[in-house]
Amino acid sequence: MKRVLQRIQNSPAFLKGFGGLLAGYIRLVQRTSAIVREPADLVAVAHRYHPGILAMWHGQFLMLPMINEAKIPVSAMVSRHKDAEFISHALTRFDMGLIRGAGAGSRKTDRGGARALRSAVEALASDTTMAMTADVPPGPARIAGIGIVMIARISGRPILPAAIATQRYLAVNAWDRFTFNLPFSKLAMVIGDPIWVPRKADGSEMEAARQAVEDGLNLVTARAYKLAEADPRRADPRIAWAERNLP
Repeated sequence: MKRVLQRIQNSPAFLKGFGGLLAGYIRLVQRTSAIVREPADLVAVAHRYHPGILAMWHGQFLMLPMINEAKIPVSAMVSRHKDAEFISHALTRFDMGLIRGAGAGSRKTDRGGARALRSAVEALASDTTMAMTADVPPGPARIAGIGIVMIARISGRPILPAAIATQRYLAVNAWDRFTFNLPFSKLAMVIGDPIWVPRKADGSEMEAARQAVEDGLNLVTARAYKLAEADPRRADPRIAWAERNLP
């Protein structure tokens, strides 16, 4: 019986249907929430730096499709793991392209990261903004990987730290503290200052850029929770320092 259930859950029809339900839920949260944007001209900022690299923390990506209010070509980098299939089906319902692959992380195994990096650079060169998470499974969470910095260096395009938070949410007890945003809430969208990586950046400059991405993401995440009038420490105690450094 267990094997039968697994086959059903892994079937294309089930994954496609579940992805459709998830897309409908994202629209429900969007339509029933009072939305706050920072900066106020967030759409104009997205156009100004298009094509760019929209970076988010791994556990904060449920409402990712809302980032594309600017109606610009966007592709999202999604893991090749079967658990990510339903997410892929949901994203395509928002006219977002997909690039499959992820960094090796601490496991040091090839999960299509090199191919995904090349595809991301090609997408940026083709006037498509990239959306991706900066931290790499299986963690640690909230530690930016070097992959996103490499994409920025090769492409010459900026990294834009981004975050979406809702006043009402559930935080899953997983490595990334995945946040399940709830409807009928206050929702905040924040995009931070662009981070540029020189094409000839050396090792120390790459590390400085990686740290800038990490700090920038913590700051915009804390800011989004503050604008949503929510407590970020329930979602992730590790960004409390960023909350204290908010303007």
